[in-house]
Amino acid sequence: MEDSVNHRSLQQELNEAFEKGALTNSLDIPTLKNPIAQILDERFSELKDLWLQFNDGLSEGRFKHLHFDERTKSLHLKKSKDDLDEELQHRFYSQLPLRDISDVLRFVNKGSRHASAFTHIQPRYSKIPADENSLHATIIAQALNNGNLKMADISNISYDVLFDTYKSYLRLPTLKAANDLVSEGISNMPIFSFYPLDMMMLYAGVDGQKYEVQTQTIKARRSKKYFSKGKGVVAYTMLCNHIPLQVELIGAHDHESYFAFDIWYNNSSSITPNVLTGDMHIINKANFAIMDWFGGNLYPRFTNLQAQIKHLYCGDDLSQYKGWLICPVGQIDRKLIEEEWPNIQRIISALGLKEMSQSRLIKKLCTYTTDNRTRKAIFEYDKLIRSIYTLKYMQDRKLQRDIHRSQNRIESYHQLRTAIATAYGKKHLIGRSDREIEISNQCGRLIANAIIYYNSAILSRLKVKYEAEGNRKGLAILKKISPVAWQHINFHGHLVFSSDDETVDIDAMISKLILENRGSSARFKKDAETFMA
Repeated sequence: MEDSVNHRSLQQELNEAFEKGALTNSLDIPTLKNPIAQILDERFSELKDLWLQFNDGLSEGRFKHLHFDERTKSLHLKKSKDDLDEELQHRFYSQLPLRDISDVLRFVNKGSRHASAFTHIQPRYSKIPADENSLHATIIAQALNNGNLKMADISNISYDVLFDTYKSYLRLPTLKAANDLVSEGISNMPIFSFYPLDMMMLYAGVDGQKYEVQTQTIKARRSKKYFSKGKGVVAYTMLCNHIPLQVELIGAHDHESYFAFDIWYNNSSSITPNVLTGDMHIINKANFAIMDWFGGNLYPRFTNLQAQIKHLYCGDDLSQYKGWLICPVGQIDRKLIEEEWPNIQRIISALGLKEMSQSRLIKKLCTYTTDNRTRKAIFEYDKLIRSIYTLKYMQDRKLQRDIHRSQNRIESYHQLRTAIATAYGKKHLIGRSDREIEISNQCGRLIANAIIYYNSAILSRLKVKYEAEGNRKGLAILKKISPVAWQHINFHGHLVFSSDDETVDIDAMISKLILENRGSSARFKKDAETFMA
């Protein structure tokens, strides 16, 4: 009975959203326009080809990165080496002069004009720009978890000014708009062409980072593993080419996979990734399907290939795979997908119009009984897309490396965010409500984004210099340096916010830089040849 009530409620919402979409014609989703038979013909044909390629390659021993144990019939992936040269990274940034975070923000604002995104909360004062110094001081106070009172003690900005700036200018929409301006500025720099992992696909990685909070809020939850006896939240971040495009706070009790599509689809920046990578927490029984419906690709990093074999399905008769080294565990029910496609279209429409979030959809589907046909059809479609991806992942060594590097980048970003959050104490977010905690987190993202902008500006100037000189060896080394570094940024001491014209002189800095690779000559030669190619 409960399932019937929930089902009727969901169907009413989906019907209204679908009718709205039909009236406005605001959705440009190929899955809604193409016949389901055509879509499935293409997907099932691709799945069949991948099965044949995988079986032939595994039987003939062509996959050197895979190890198949004949005795146990188990498949294992050989680990690849990390491409990040931490020693080179440290040597490069250790040559740069130490800069106060206040100076970095002032430099970044000259290029990105992110301060213009902060409008006054009162319409009558909306045309009056915020004071750059007090604005930056307030943002730093929130990002470093100092609060306005402590910031007044360690800076030349008074508490009254900081408090008024916080109440008047710091809101979630203005902070997100400011972050988008900084992100766009990074994407327009010359060095940005070095950041993509693939020429055809734009990768974005998602992952959650735990933060403790001091106040009991709706999203704050206890977790003995992460917060001991305290409470906390999770900052769920999407990072693309070292740029934190989006971040949302979710409860520590929520499964991260419920929010993967939402953070990708609601991206407000001008950078639009078409691949979403993540760890095993990104997987549930519907995410592969949802991403495929909207033209995206879900690429999780598998930690155990043998476990993924249990999720490999085929589209035709199982008897055709008899005697293969690895066989499908079942056959996908194509007929059920086709019969339930009208209901699935309503779900796609509701998600596309943002009338319903992914997390809400998944939770509603979980209330259905296991024999509900719409739920089963969605899960069958998910099996199809997941099987296609898994077979690609096992065969393509470059794909595995790109996904691994994408996830390594977001882990590096989390280290930067930790350094910012713990500059004056333990890792936590300040605020007395969910909204204030989110403001603190968005301020932390803005500071991290500004540091990445600052580093990217230095690297861009070097790139232009080396290209003009024809220094290909220098460019090959430069490609290995990440903009996510903070050893040359000072978060402590007395911060002076000034309106003078003194700014960062990048040309003077790079004139003193020595860029060299102290690794083996053979390895450096290979790096240079790869870059030249």
